[in-house]
Amino acid sequence: QQQPQLDGDILSSIDDAQLLDPSIVVEQVFPTSSISDPSSLNLQQLPDSQLQPPQSIEISAPTLRQILNFAIPAIGVWLCSPLLSLIDTSSVGLLSGTAQQAALNPAVAVTDYGCLLVAFMYTATTNLIATVQETDTKPNKPKTANMLIHAMQISTYVGAALSTTLLLFARPLLRAIIGNDAIDPEVFAAAMRYVRIRALGMPAAVVIGSAQSACLGMKDVRSPLYVLFAAAVVNFFGDVLFVG
Repeated sequence: QQQPQLDGDILSSIDDAQLLDPSIVVEQVFPTSSISDPSSLNLQQLPDSQLQPPQSIEISAPTLRQILNFAIPAIGVWLCSPLLSLIDTSSVGLLSGTAQQAALNPAVAVTDYGCLLVAFMYTATTNLIATVQETDTKPNKPKTANMLIHAMQISTYVGAALSTTLLLFARPLLRAIIGNDAIDPEVFAAAMRYVRIRALGMPAAVVIGSAQSACLGMKDVRSPLYVLFAAAVVNFFGDVLFVG
C-alpha cells in the first residue's frame, strides 16, 4: 500500500527538479562572489611548498677528463674475451702441433659468436644497476644489491643455456663455420674438444661479464680490470699446464 505513494513522491520530486533554474543551482554550488574576490581565499592555510614554484634541479655535465678517466679503463673490460682467446691461440701455436692450431680458428669462432648472443645481458645489467643506484639513497644500497643478485641469477641461467647449446650443437656449428666436410678428421676432433671444454665455462663467463657490467653501472672501472688481469694469468698458466 505504500508503493503508490512512494512512486508519487519520486514523480513530484522530478517535476520540481525540472522547474529549477540551472543558473540558480550553479550559483548555490559555486558562489561567484567567493571566486571573484581573491581575499576570500584563505591562502595562509596552504603549505609553503604549494605556494612556491618548483625549483629546477641542475645536473652537472661530466668534463672531458672525467669521461676519459672512465672510458679508457672501460675499454679494457670489453677486451676480456678477445684477450683470453689470444692467449689460447698463442699457447696452442707454441706448445701444440699444426693440427691443434688449425682446429683453434673455427672453434674460437663458434665460441666467440655464441658469446655475442648473450651480450644483451651485459647492456641490460649496466643500465639497470645505474638506474637503481641513482634512486637508492639508503646507506647499504639494498635496491642495488637486490638488482645485482637478480642479474647474477639470470646470468647463471643464460650461461647454462648457452653451455648446453654449444655442447649439443658443437658438431653442426663447426660444420657451418668450416663450410664443407673436407677437413681433416684430426683437426675436426680437436676443434670439437676445444668447443666442448670452453662450453663448460660459459656459465661462469656470463656471470663474470654481468658482474663487470654491474661495476660499470656503479662507475667502478678498477675492479673489472683486476678480474681481467687475474683471469688472464689463470688462463695462461692453465694453457701451459694442460695444453703443453
